[in-house]
Amino acid sequence: MITGLATFLGTLDASIVNVSLPTISRELGTTVDIVGWVALAYAIAVVSFLMVFGAVSEKKGYRITYLYGFALFITASVMCGLSFHIYFLVIWRAIQGMGAALLISVGPALITRSFPPGERGRGLSMIAMVVSAGLMLGPPLGGFIIAAGGWRWIFFVNVPFGLLCIYFTEKFIRNFPISNPDKKIALPGAISLSIALLSLMLSLSFYSSQILGLHYLAGLLLVSAIFFGLFLYFESDPDTRLIGLGIFKSRVFTFSGLAMFLVFISLSAVTILMPFYLEQIKNLNPEDVGLILMVIPVCGFIMAPVAGYMADRLQARLISTLGVIIMLIGTIFVGRLGIDSTIYHVIFALLMIGIGMGIFATPNTSSIMGAAKKHQLGAAAGILATIRSLGMTFGIGLAIAILNFYQNMLLKADGSKPDAFIKGYHSVYKFIIIVMIMAILFSYVRGKNLSFGTNET
Repeated sequence: MITGLATFLGTLDASIVNVSLPTISRELGTTVDIVGWVALAYAIAVVSFLMVFGAVSEKKGYRITYLYGFALFITASVMCGLSFHIYFLVIWRAIQGMGAALLISVGPALITRSFPPGERGRGLSMIAMVVSAGLMLGPPLGGFIIAAGGWRWIFFVNVPFGLLCIYFTEKFIRNFPISNPDKKIALPGAISLSIALLSLMLSLSFYSSQILGLHYLAGLLLVSAIFFGLFLYFESDPDTRLIGLGIFKSRVFTFSGLAMFLVFISLSAVTILMPFYLEQIKNLNPEDVGLILMVIPVCGFIMAPVAGYMADRLQARLISTLGVIIMLIGTIFVGRLGIDSTIYHVIFALLMIGIGMGIFATPNTSSIMGAAKKHQLGAAAGILATIRSLGMTFGIGLAIAILNFYQNMLLKADGSKPDAFIKGYHSVYKFIIIVMIMAILFSYVRGKNLSFGTNET
C-alpha cells in the first residue's frame, strides 16, 4: 500500500501542475516558455536522480529513503505554494522533483525484494498501473483544486497526504531489513545525465526565445552530447553503472522502450499545451479544462484491461501498435484544432488519444517486463521509470520550445496573440505526428517475447 501511495504521489505531481500553468503565468506575470520550467525542472530532477536514489534505497534502507523523500517532498510543496516569483517556484519544483525521485525509486526495488520470483512481474505491473493513474489523473484533479482554492493549493494539498504516508511508512516498513548495505552508489552517471538534460533543455528554451545565437546554441548542444556520451560510458562500466546497459541487448526490450519513450513525448506535448489552448483560445475556466482533460484517463482506464485481455490472446506488439495508431489519429485531430474549433472537436481528439493510450500501455509494459530475465526485473522496472520520465522531459521541453519559437516570430510580424499561438501550436503537432509515426514503427518491429514469469534466469 505504501509503495502505491508514494509512487502515486510522486507521479501525480508531475502532471497535476500542467493545468495550472496558464493561471501561474498570468498571476506571476511571466511567459509560456518561462512558466514551462515549472514542469521541466521537476521532470529533469526526477529523471536525473531516479536511478541513483534506487541504489541509495538498497544501501540505506527503504524506510529511511521513504521518510527523507516524503519530508523533502512536503517541504518543497509548501515552498512552491508560498512562491511569489517564478524563478523561486522553479527552484523549489526542482527540489520537489528530487523528493519525488526518492519516492518513485523505492517502489521497484521494494516490490522485487518482497514478491517471490513467480509473482514479481505482477507486482511490478501494479506499480506501472499506479504510475499511469498518477500521470493521467493530474490534469483533471488540478482543475478542480484551482477552481476551489487557487493554484497554490495544488502544492498545499500534498502536505496532509504526505504526512499520512509518513505515518504508514513508520507503521509498515519500520523493521524492513536493509537490502544491500554494501551497495556502491555510482554518482558519475547521474551527474552526467543531469547536465546533459539541463544543457539540452536550456538550449531549446534560450534559442526559441531568441536569447542565444547559433554559436551559443551549438555550444550547449555539444555539451549535452558530450555528457550523454559520458552517461553511456559510465553505464557500460560495471564499477560506475547505476543499472547497466546489458538488458538493452534484447530487441523486444529496446524497441518497446523506444516506443514508450516516443509515446510519452507525444502525450506530454498534448497535456502541456492543451490547458493553454483551452484557457487562452477557448476562454474556459480551469475546472472546465480539468473536466475535458478527464477524457484521457477515463478512456485509458476503460481500455487498459481490454487491451490486457487481448494481448494475452494475440501478440502484444500488434495490440500496442494498434494503440499507437489510434493515438496518432487523435494527435492529428488535436493538431488541427484552431480558433473556431468546437469543444466537441477537442473531446473527440482527446477521446482517441485516451483510447489509444489505454490500448498501448498494458501490452507494452508487459513486453518490456517480459523481455527481462527474472534477475533483471528490478533493473527493468527502474529503466521503465527512467524512460517514461525522459519522454515526459523531452515532450515538455520540445513542445514549449517549438511553440515559443513560432509564436515569437509571428508576434514580431505584428500578428495577434491568438493567431500567433495557433501558428506555434500547429507547428508543434507537425513534429509530434512524425514522432508518433516513429513510435508505430518501433512498436511493430519489436518482435515476440514471453510473458511474465516465464523468462529464464
